[in-house]
Amino acid sequence: MNRFSQGLKWLFGTSWPLYAASVLLSNLVGAIAVMLFLRFAVPLPELDGLSASNRSLMSAGIAYVVFAIVAGAVVTAMLFKPVLVWQRHPDDHDPNMIRNLVMRIPTYQGILTGIVWAVGITILTVLAATSSPRAALVIFLTTALGGAMVVLFTYLEAQRLMRPVAATALARRFEDSTLEPPVQQRLVLTWLLTSGVPAAGIILLVVGQRAGYFGEDPGSILTGVIWLAVTAVLAGFLGTALAIMSVVDPIRELQQSINRVRRGDTDVQVDIYDGSEIGVLQAGFNEMMRGLKERQRVRELFGRYVGVEVARRALEERPTLGGEDRKVAVLFIDVIGSTSFAVSHTPEEVVQALNAFFEHVVDVVHRHKGIINKFQGDAALAVFGAPLPLSDATGHALAAARELKAELKGMELACGIGVASGRVVAGHIGGHDRFEYTVIGDAVNQAARLTELAKDTPGRVLTSAATLRDANEAEQARWTVLKSVELRGRKEMTQLARPIRPTLADRS
Repeated sequence: MNRFSQGLKWLFGTSWPLYAASVLLSNLVGAIAVMLFLRFAVPLPELDGLSASNRSLMSAGIAYVVFAIVAGAVVTAMLFKPVLVWQRHPDDHDPNMIRNLVMRIPTYQGILTGIVWAVGITILTVLAATSSPRAALVIFLTTALGGAMVVLFTYLEAQRLMRPVAATALARRFEDSTLEPPVQQRLVLTWLLTSGVPAAGIILLVVGQRAGYFGEDPGSILTGVIWLAVTAVLAGFLGTALAIMSVVDPIRELQQSINRVRRGDTDVQVDIYDGSEIGVLQAGFNEMMRGLKERQRVRELFGRYVGVEVARRALEERPTLGGEDRKVAVLFIDVIGSTSFAVSHTPEEVVQALNAFFEHVVDVVHRHKGIINKFQGDAALAVFGAPLPLSDATGHALAAARELKAELKGMELACGIGVASGRVVAGHIGGHDRFEYTVIGDAVNQAARLTELAKDTPGRVLTSAATLRDANEAEQARWTVLKSVELRGRKEMTQLARPIRPTLADRS
């Protein structure tokens, strides 16, 4: 299920009634708790007389509760109307506008709740003041403190319930960390309104008792103090739990995603549903994962061009022009009759045949711990022992040449293979803006000359006796020494060697 369908389910499924019911329940519970506190926990005689004689106060309170429920539902629906329309037609709306609206809905819901409570507090205070100014003051302070707590709980609930649609709205991008109060302010306000408000109520009861508001008996405020202490414990726990979850939940999701990345899963994204620094952290993780996937893609692509080991060193180190003296083994392979093959076939067929041919070459070379240094049309140069050192590089190169002879047997394209070893300069050659990793030395030239000669030699695989002596004994036993020849461009004679038949190699 994609995020769009998830958003539709949230708006029209079970979570939308849950949102409305949760907000309404919080306000009803808060209003009932305040009224019960005034009725049973505040030892003020005027309140008893006020509730018994002033029926208009009770009627006004009940009427306003009904009006507040209806008005709150209507305003909330109007607040969500653009979100509903956006979910149906996402391409017809400015995504920035929708992001701002969705992330500010918890704040708007809190403001709406505050306005509803402020109007109700004003009405009750004015009506009570006509009968008892002292009772009006107590009602004002009690309902104001209780209303502040309800506003906070409404905000925290709305923020948590808005997560699915917020994740849809912020799926692509998030840059603004001011759409919701910062985490520090959120935690401080939670403590202040869930623990600080009941503590302030206790202080006001004690001060009022000392001032004679609640009689001369200090025990008269005991019920109110206990009530407020229990409220501080319960509301403090619930408010702190909601505030902590708003921080811990995204951190836990990030931790789980990081563990998945450690296990090699790079297709990891987290939902962005917070409008504060947490949202920036979530968006930053997603951006980091996109960069990691891009880096991995570039590394894989780079490795296909220059070889995995060369690519790894280039990414881990800063490549510079120049090289180092290394002892390596070089394998050169060249297709026979590629010109005539290209004349008698279409370009597409030529490319297809060359790709099938070199697929085997790359596989065998990598299996023997070598790298394909470069492709030159219908030829390829493989290096063993650079850029990473390789024990018995010559043995690996000779074994690869023998395996290639068997692997490529029967293919449409035939080839000659030459192997030579020696000291070369291995490094980055070119200019500062464009260079490549390569090897330069007599071993490369000798391998190319041996390849030319191998095209007309039975078996079509040649090396030199000097190169053969540099390999391990087991590999030497699989080759036989031939006559000496003068290679093109060289003055001294070179003694040749070629693989013996597999059956003879097994006997040896």
